[in-house]
Amino acid sequence: MVHIEYKKAKVKQIARFYRDGSALAGTLTGGPVGLESVLDIDSSEPPEKIAHLVKMAEASCFAMQSMIQNVETTLTVNLNGTSL
Repeated sequence: MVHIEYKKAKVKQIARFYRDGSALAGTLTGGPVGLESVLDIDSSEPPEKIAHLVKMAEASCFAMQSMIQNVETTLTVNLNGTSL
């Protein structure tokens, strides 16, 4: 774990997605377009230590990693206890 002394830290993430097609026509598609992260840190720590912390935070950010990495997904639908 990386520990830093700080006075204030703020994270803002904006995820962008697209949606195309028609639900009525059965052609609806959607997905990610991008993820913007802005970090505002007020600290007396050296910039190298902050940069290391940011690198570790980025590597463990679920939102960012889910957009960067291709992952296998599964979907199971049960209706009234019966699999569709």
